[in-house]
Amino acid sequence: LLIKVLSAPQRSIRPIDGHSPSSRPTLSSASRYSARLISSSALRRAYQLCLFSPHWRVGWRFVDDGGVWESRSLAGAPWNDIADPGVCFYADPFPYTSGGKTFVFVEEFDHREGKGAISAIPFDERGPTGPARPVLSETWHLSYPFLFEYRGEVWMIPESSEVKKISLYRADPFPSQWTFEVDIIDDTDAHDASLMQFAGKWWIFATVRDELGGAMDSLSIFFADELFGPWSAHPRNPVLIDAGGARQAGRFHQREGKLWRPVQDCRGGYGRALGLAEVTTLDQHDFNQVVHTVL
Repeated sequence: LLIKVLSAPQRSIRPIDGHSPSSRPTLSSASRYSARLISSSALRRAYQLCLFSPHWRVGWRFVDDGGVWESRSLAGAPWNDIADPGVCFYADPFPYTSGGKTFVFVEEFDHREGKGAISAIPFDERGPTGPARPVLSETWHLSYPFLFEYRGEVWMIPESSEVKKISLYRADPFPSQWTFEVDIIDDTDAHDASLMQFAGKWWIFATVRDELGGAMDSLSIFFADELFGPWSAHPRNPVLIDAGGARQAGRFHQREGKLWRPVQDCRGGYGRALGLAEVTTLDQHDFNQVVHTVL
């Protein structure tokens, strides 16, 4: 309704209370006219807030140590924002280096189109060296560009929850062109799918929205002997229902013989905090984790 009202063509303002244009307005009529203008302004502001909200930002910094995995803190070297043009925002950053060149891949969400695509931002030892450039777009929303290397090539699993599938794209060439290869999991409303190799198998963690849980609190796991499958659902799915530690927040991390996963703590709202969770059990029959730190 707001969009319909505000996109209607402008019409000339009719005289208030039946007075002719030359009539002197009364205090009452002037107040109503002012209220009408204020109301219109408020509607436009509300429309703007609805159109450009939420508006996420990507922060970056260089560190010489293990970063948050070692310090378990966001303190230390200052964070820098990647500037955006305002009509879109950047989110879900994944840095990746290939062929000696580093890029930060992001979801670029265009408020005007109401959907995301994947863009890449070039980096060097000082920071960004150029603007975000689109590298992958579909007719549906894309986000969370999870990148990895397999058999000498760079691959991406962007979130495609809108079409309920987990898909593989191959760089051809890196970073500017991506070719769709295969859907490895179908008919699954999976969010922030994250892949790794562990204990001789391939694993995908994702929050799945279905009759048992939601995209922020219901963790499901899938496993396979080969990247291209066949993939099996973990028998305990959903292995975890917890808004404080279910949804993935980036790549897995192996440190001192332990497997860690960054998680989104959504108990106070989507993306309100970051947790560092140690995976204490992971096999074809069981899963357990312990969240040690919340940032």
